[in-house]
Amino acid sequence: MKKRILLIDPFAGAARMPDLAAALKNAGADVRELDIAQGYDAVLDALEDGFMPVVLKVMQRS
Repeated sequence: MKKRILLIDPFAGAARMPDLAAALKNAGADVRELDIAQGYDAVLDALEDGFMPVVLKVMQRS
């Protein structure tokens, strides 16, 4: 069964990780990306569709 992953950006664009999404897709996962500004309904819809949520965190460089 294909993995279904929901990448959630809590900061509306600040934490986007296109390389992560591409790597997951290349590994055969079904990836959906959204930011929390799209509303909780979008998150709930994805959960109902069987996606596993992953919240992206901004990595600060020192």
